[in-house]
Amino acid sequence: MSDPWEAEVFRVPDLSWQTQVPPARHPVPVQYATEVEPGDEVTIGLPGHYFIDGQVLALAERGVTTLAGQTEDQEALAVAAPFAYWLAKAFPKAGLTMQWWPVAYSWTYRDAVQPGKPPIDEGSATGDSARSWLDHVRSSLHEPPVRQPRPARAAASLSGRTVRLQHERGTWSWWIAVSEPIELDGNFVVHAMRPSDFWLTQVVFESVERVQVVPLYRLYVYD
Repeated sequence: MSDPWEAEVFRVPDLSWQTQVPPARHPVPVQYATEVEPGDEVTIGLPGHYFIDGQVLALAERGVTTLAGQTEDQEALAVAAPFAYWLAKAFPKAGLTMQWWPVAYSWTYRDAVQPGKPPIDEGSATGDSARSWLDHVRSSLHEPPVRQPRPARAAASLSGRTVRLQHERGTWSWWIAVSEPIELDGNFVVHAMRPSDFWLTQVVFESVERVQVVPLYRLYVYD
């Protein structure tokens, strides 16, 4: 009989989860979304006209606003640009530059599946093949687009771009790349920072120690 201890010693660990493709991201109207808190990213816009990604919910409280050309008051969110939000965090006396935007015209992105559940097969998301620009052509502008994942190594550039890392099985985190891929000790890596640290460096320029080195093969971007 084989020795159980010997079998354990020579067992190959399952590391396949490190390259698991993250799920697609779908826009959910804020009015139907739960757990949207200050500091969370939101998308705002006017259906049929335009959308602005990467805004930040500035306050938990709701307000009221009336858009130009309209007469009815609408329930509104306080939104701010990331730089303005984190500047106010670093220097509260500077005040927070924000605007009130209708809840009905606000979205937040959510994973297509719940964390820890098997991901939806995204087909070409795992490959390096370039997508045609026709894949982004839409029949209408009623809501923001679904975001599809692809390996970060397939992106034309990474510096300043939001990337996603699975640091534990079924647990994802968001980072911002602050370098292009480099070779370090025989591995391809990217220097990255937490989003809050990244925006604070735009204000204080003293967060070099907050830069982390992460493996390129474990990073994904969204189109």
